[in-house]
Amino acid sequence: MSTGHNILSLDAARGISEYLPHIPLDFALGEGDFALIEVLGPRRGTAFADLCVGLVPMADGQVRFLGRDWSQVPQAHADALRGHIGRLFRLPLRADTPDVASRILLARLHHTRQPEAELRAEASGLALRFGLPGLPAGPTRLLSEPDLLRAACVRAFLGRPRLVILELPLAAQQDNLISALLEVGAEARGQGAAVLWLAGIGPALRSRAIRPSHRLRLGDAGLVPFRLPARVA
Repeated sequence: MSTGHNILSLDAARGISEYLPHIPLDFALGEGDFALIEVLGPRRGTAFADLCVGLVPMADGQVRFLGRDWSQVPQAHADALRGHIGRLFRLPLRADTPDVASRILLARLHHTRQPEAELRAEASGLALRFGLPGLPAGPTRLLSEPDLLRAACVRAFLGRPRLVILELPLAAQQDNLISALLEVGAEARGQGAAVLWLAGIGPALRSRAIRPSHRLRLGDAGLVPFRLPARVA
């Protein structure tokens, strides 16, 4: 589905992190691409996501987002660039967040000129699609862990980001949430976004119903293509 315009590219990239492989990584995502990467350990997945968004110091190589080399972008500009990235963190929302709705809207309000009323309407629509009754209100203590994860999914896709990075916890691989993420992700890709899905090894993500443009594994050998076993239905 890629149009040939890279949104994210790693060129012989080697980040300074104890959780990343010590070999150069080469990888590219274009508009409309969907990469599903199995990661051996959640900390490695988070470190790789941090590398992609320019938060890991570089030993060698380059990481570019929308054609800009993170290491060459001034900090203020880098923060603005990250405003075009939606991210579902492995630990989605802090337990002491006093207002879930404000946390969902914060980045979009800061990085875009879209009116708050429009953002709230978009967030409410996404919330329904992820199985919530509407945009959550009140502190995190009023929401269950599954609902906090759904709220974090809303935040990741809000505001039409160019790149969406999903660090999906293995325990969250429920069929209904997987289906919603695939559906909303497909619509985002249809609008020119790229989706990078990082997850632990689990049966839900090995279904042949999931058809990424890139299926890889991130381990000590770096990023390597991964094919489903023939016996998997």
